[in-house]
Amino acid sequence: MNLYQKLQKKLQDVYYTSLPVLLPQSRLKVECPFCGWRGESFLPNGVEVRPNARCPKCNSLERHRLYYLYLKNVIPAGGKLKVLHFAPEKILTRLFTSYQNIDYLSADIDPSKAMVREDITRISRQDNSFDIIFCSHVLEHIPDDRLAMRELYRVLKPSGFAILQVPIKDIFHGRVIEQTYEDFSITTPEGREKAFGQNDHVRVYGRDFKDRIASVGFHVREEKFVESLPRELVNKYALLPSLPPVMETEGWIYYCTK
Repeated sequence: MNLYQKLQKKLQDVYYTSLPVLLPQSRLKVECPFCGWRGESFLPNGVEVRPNARCPKCNSLERHRLYYLYLKNVIPAGGKLKVLHFAPEKILTRLFTSYQNIDYLSADIDPSKAMVREDITRISRQDNSFDIIFCSHVLEHIPDDRLAMRELYRVLKPSGFAILQVPIKDIFHGRVIEQTYEDFSITTPEGREKAFGQNDHVRVYGRDFKDRIASVGFHVREEKFVESLPRELVNKYALLPSLPPVMETEGWIYYCTK
């Protein structure tokens, strides 16, 4: 994003953050559960531009708002907890650190993006170190994803849980995805973008993602969380992408234990 684009985004955000005070209550159709912003709709976002996606006040996206509601349900309010958050989303960092009982650690291969540098395939922490691990939209970037999964399994406490999320497709570029598609002969950024949707992705996950996680030892609960919520709440918080086709799996949470 160049300087002009950053300025344009900032002005857009200021405008949409201020606009709701001028609108009647009947036109305030969406609300961000993170920051409480209300408006007619969220802002568009994404390479394939999705309408009603990004909160102009806190930058939360559809999946972040979904995670927020889910995590508020499953994070214990009592007892000391150690949390490992890979490739930390700022908005979710704020959620984790709002808990007084959480000892929070964020990690990324790029040390400028987190508290510590960690290679997810060679985590430097001891076995059974963390009560909660959160890792979203990371594994599709990792060539040896099962090695990364084994490392996450190793550092999770037997009493803890991990939330492991990836984009899962039933249909991708007109092709039915019956199982995870990867081709390591594709190495150029252009080739990867065409094959996998982004130039830094190395696969497109299918519904066998649950089996891939389970193959390293995890017990996996595939929670169809969005289906447990009232439709008016799903629409109010815009928890699902509005750009078709919307995959059923967009509203699923992968809750993993030892």
